[in-house]
Amino acid sequence: MLRKLINIIIAYSFVLAVTGCQGQGSKSDVVEGDTLTTKAQLLTIVDCGSYTLVDVENPWKEGATLQRYALVHRDSMAPENLPSDATLVRVPITSALVYSSVHAGAFHEVGCVNAVTGIVDAEYYKIPEIVEGIEAGTVVDAGNSMAPSIEKIVELSPQAIMTSPFQNAGHGAIEKLGIPIIECADYMESTPLGRAEWIKLIGELLCKRKEVAEIYNSVVEEYNTLASSVKDVKENPIVISEMMTDGVWFLPGGKSYMAQMYADAGASYPWSDDKSNGSLQFDFATVYDKAYNADFWLIKSPEPNISLKDLESKYPLNKKMEAFSKGGVYVINTVESSFFEDFPFHPERLLREYIILFHPEAIDGDKSFSYLRQVK
Repeated sequence: MLRKLINIIIAYSFVLAVTGCQGQGSKSDVVEGDTLTTKAQLLTIVDCGSYTLVDVENPWKEGATLQRYALVHRDSMAPENLPSDATLVRVPITSALVYSSVHAGAFHEVGCVNAVTGIVDAEYYKIPEIVEGIEAGTVVDAGNSMAPSIEKIVELSPQAIMTSPFQNAGHGAIEKLGIPIIECADYMESTPLGRAEWIKLIGELLCKRKEVAEIYNSVVEEYNTLASSVKDVKENPIVISEMMTDGVWFLPGGKSYMAQMYADAGASYPWSDDKSNGSLQFDFATVYDKAYNADFWLIKSPEPNISLKDLESKYPLNKKMEAFSKGGVYVINTVESSFFEDFPFHPERLLREYIILFHPEAIDGDKSFSYLRQVK
């Protein structure tokens, strides 16, 4: 079995060398066509007629391309004018290994959940069809995302692998299999609508452009309507998020999509002047000095019934935060809710809840929460 596996990997590697590897750097070929993306900063999709060109910018190196893909319908001949630096991807994809429940959720929303034939980190998936598929063996569980089973991936032979890039990190042995690795850098976008637009990449891979356009346009319309409702509010409550874990308090960078969402919800974020779009790392004293008087403290937690007493037991000085004593601590339970699956491509749903919390007078009708819960 091991020798057979090695032979397969070698064969795949040869195919990769022939068809072109997934490189990094500047784009060498200039193309013309209709650009389908407008708000995403790290994703450009261009309809070139006989193929679709997808560029993923490097979030950590300005002006550099992380990956470039040429999407060609599987029933068509590959055109001769494909950019030489692009990885050929045949679409529609009918078998994908998906690393994140976020992207699996997008497959589900556009009606192609059956194309998710393999996953990693199975414990994080809530989509019924995928959970049932794992149990029935029709969806392959390839193990842990940090060290997936190469043997299972080779046996599955997916047409694409959907994963997320990290700075100065590769994808290990799967890079040698010759399977297109689709780098989903949506989490590094600086605006909620920019991140949500990455659903268009899923749409192109599944040949569901029209369906995805309808979904995205609806998201943009609802999001902008909500943001407009609090654009001229006179008071902006101060907001902080997350909590210290193992001595480190991770907070959204000032140019992150979450910081932008706080602003769009009519809130003031103490680190709004920061220039990073990733995470900030502080100790408790630094956060306390800058944001002890925050009106709202928003936490994401896997604990279903976390209480103020629990927060105090985790770190006694948590009770010194003013939101702690004034009823301003709210939690999103990430295990029981579908927050992680919903939010990236539907930021309007969370924006609505933030506005209900910060400026309830701006929202008409139902003011119930699907994600947020007050911590008592």
